[in-house]
Amino acid sequence: MMDIRIVQDMPQMVAFLNNPENTAALVDSGDIYALKPDALYLGIYDGGTLAGIHEVRQFWQNVVECHCVYGKGYRGRYALAGHKLFCRWLLANNPFTNSVTMVPDETRQARSILALLGATRIGRMDAAYFRYGQPVPVTLYQLTRAQYEDLAK
Repeated sequence: MMDIRIVQDMPQMVAFLNNPENTAALVDSGDIYALKPDALYLGIYDGGTLAGIHEVRQFWQNVVECHCVYGKGYRGRYALAGHKLFCRWLLANNPFTNSVTMVPDETRQARSILALLGATRIGRMDAAYFRYGQPVPVTLYQLTRAQYEDLAK
């Protein structure tokens, strides 16, 4: 049974986010995932197993910034179902009008799920972060509250 809840077990979350099989395009080998002090971390659980993490924080005015990471065995349909849970949670807990996310250009799974969600590409940033010392560009995407409402049905 899949459910969503605020992550209470920080060591479990840190281990999940620092596992290269989960965050291959985001974390260099031997490096750590950059937790944001103003973000809320929501876990998608499959029974007792942490399957995915959604990170959310206020970005600007009525816009929230959202990111997610799913475990290797929990991508595709499972991640889409997890996003729907996240949509319901965010609609119930934040009066946002839009959300924004940034995806490294080399992350195929994220681009695929964003296409399924109906996200709109709104821009691109060159050298948004460094991976193995090389600059990595990211593409920015937006989802409106109305899109979240449709996804939550």
